[in-house]
Amino acid sequence: MHAVNEAEQFFQSTRPRTSSVLPVLKAVVDELLGQVGDEQLRALFHAAGVRLAETWPLEKVERLGELEHTARALLAAHDWGWLSIEHHDDAVDFVHGDSPLAAWFGSASLAWSSSLFEGLYATWIRQLGADERLQLRQIRLADRPESELRYRLTHESRFQ
Repeated sequence: MHAVNEAEQFFQSTRPRTSSVLPVLKAVVDELLGQVGDEQLRALFHAAGVRLAETWPLEKVERLGELEHTARALLAAHDWGWLSIEHHDDAVDFVHGDSPLAAWFGSASLAWSSSLFEGLYATWIRQLGADERLQLRQIRLADRPESELRYRLTHESRFQ
């Protein structure tokens, strides 16, 4: 829990002001919602996350701790929330808090919009050289707040 508090404090201390692009972004998403389903939006937002990771590649990052530090700075600079990485025996969880997605698109949007960060983190993991058998997927823990976005990195067999 300590790392989460540290991540949140860093985010709050470096949080930028809200941008006027939000009404435009919301209008575009509302239009898309009228034309495609949740699964297509999920795929679109995942692809957008991949694109963000390609736009901001993690250069000179070799360890998950370095990824966590670099990602925190980037996320905070863009007001996208904070990241804390939790190590488990057979997995690593990427915990994303203070995500602006619900504020941007409504809380019901998290079913598809949260794939933005899944695509971002999965691509960064690949940039670090992770094997294709390691998969990063969003999970939900019943005892955690719904606003906490959690992505688990583990061997592909653990998701079957």
